[in-house]
Amino acid sequence: MNNHHSSEQNTAGVIRDSCSILFMLFSFCYLFYLQGEILAEAQFVYSKGLNSYHLLMGAIIITVILQLVQWVVSKLSQLPERWYALSYIPSALLLTILTDIDRGTIQHFSFGAWTWIAPLVIVGYVLLVMAVRWHQSSNEGHFVSIKSKIYPDFIILFTLMLLVGWIPQSTDVYHYELKAERLILEKDYEGATKVGERSLRTSARLTQLRMYALSQLGQLPERIFEFPQYDASKGLLDVTDTLSTYRFSLQSICFHLGALCGPNVRSTDRFYQLALNDSIRNQHTIDYYLCSLLLDKKLDDFGKQLKRYYLQNDTVSGEAVRLPKAYSEALLLMGERAAALEGRIVAHNIPVITLSDKNIVERFKAYNQLKAELPDLTERINKTHREFGDTYWWYYDFSHQAKGELQQR
Repeated sequence: MNNHHSSEQNTAGVIRDSCSILFMLFSFCYLFYLQGEILAEAQFVYSKGLNSYHLLMGAIIITVILQLVQWVVSKLSQLPERWYALSYIPSALLLTILTDIDRGTIQHFSFGAWTWIAPLVIVGYVLLVMAVRWHQSSNEGHFVSIKSKIYPDFIILFTLMLLVGWIPQSTDVYHYELKAERLILEKDYEGATKVGERSLRTSARLTQLRMYALSQLGQLPERIFEFPQYDASKGLLDVTDTLSTYRFSLQSICFHLGALCGPNVRSTDRFYQLALNDSIRNQHTIDYYLCSLLLDKKLDDFGKQLKRYYLQNDTVSGEAVRLPKAYSEALLLMGERAAALEGRIVAHNIPVITLSDKNIVERFKAYNQLKAELPDLTERINKTHREFGDTYWWYYDFSHQAKGELQQR
């Protein structure tokens, strides 16, 4: 009799410990790796910037609290070992409510549908516990193997994990935005450029953060077209985007460009005009402006401004010139095609120059050759993107046609 009682206790201990370890591992990883950025944003907004959320400590503290809630529920419910994992339902519910937030929820605080769903779940849970206990009492005395006890618990626990991960509706791009924002605040600019680097999905906000990070690294005109550009110049700077929930604000970008954006500046073009005509302008401002012209495909204006800021010396005519990658690629589109294929830029609004980077010229030849070999538009868009999607040539020729298609991949 004592041996049987001891065996029952050991079985109960194995079930409790295994469920506890699995749930705590899931909760910590879910909070730290998947939902930490959203919780950090919410903490910043709700505290009005007075304190911040630490991803590691936050994940540990919340996981411990959820485990304590489960311990209290298990003591109150007195569930049999076979259905012990049901005691994790309230903790899973709290975890789901805590992480089911997006930018709209953060900006306008609301529990949404949880105000009526959560009470219904609790009532249903109480009824379920009562039914399980009644069923167990009517079947007392029957021997049940440890496998028959532990498998239902694992099934219940994994089902709860799937539901917790499935219900929150925030998008991957939103997570990318928040992570890039945090890394920028930590001054990890290279890390910010790598957030979501394998995804073709982006947003104007995410692009702005990436471009700011590139600018801080001094690589904006070199690497700008390594990233998806779906929003033209608004993917660089949009002075009308003044959402209050940003930890890294529009004014921080403007300050980087030399001046804060006043309330009377109602367009990005006006901001560039004021900043460039003032003595406070810097190289970042110039590159932002030139890149904005490229993104809006204003090649004539780009040529004039490039001559003003990069080709000021009249003696540059005919000389080999080293320019940032995006600028060189744009010049090859502006010049006469035959001369451009030889690396010489012959255009009406800039000096006659020769590009010193022969690799860009060779890639330009290969790009034009590949385009000519592909009569079908869809095939041309996709194949040229695979090889030349990081160039201004591809952006200029196909970005307006391929935006939706590439975003859906």
